[in-house]
Amino acid sequence: MKFRMVDRILDLEPGKSIRGMKTVSFEEYQLKSAFGGDCRLPESLVLESFFQLGNWLIMFSSDFKKMGLLIRVEQVQFESVLRPGQSMFMEVVVKSSRNDGVLFDGKATVDGEIIAKGKGCLATLVDSAEYFDPNDLRMLFSNLYRPDNPAPG
Repeated sequence: MKFRMVDRILDLEPGKSIRGMKTVSFEEYQLKSAFGGDCRLPESLVLESFFQLGNWLIMFSSDFKKMGLLIRVEQVQFESVLRPGQSMFMEVVVKSSRNDGVLFDGKATVDGEIIAKGKGCLATLVDSAEYFDPNDLRMLFSNLYRPDNPAPG
């Protein structure tokens, strides 16, 4: 995950759910509008934030032995946009899980208002060591999830 879209993991219940946040800085280069519109985080990167958060849940729940590769999204709905200076709070919930895959639903809010929601996100499970060093993943996770130092939300 070289392009990190989760700034903080707020809480998690292994194998069941995870909550996290992404704060959009005023300096993020992806905010520049190619078509002259207002600066905002593109919807594709809002989705990427969801996918990464769900993947952290898979990795943590498997002691960093497994990770998910997205293979399907049933439905996504965007209600609003994420602008510079705003924090997006995300929740991803496991709907079902098997040895070969995990099915998620999720939602994102800004200031208590839903900006995006999705259902039927299916990830197939693979060995994480094929893509990353599990020790590096553990270290990064420990920077994102610090239950002794809670973030706002």
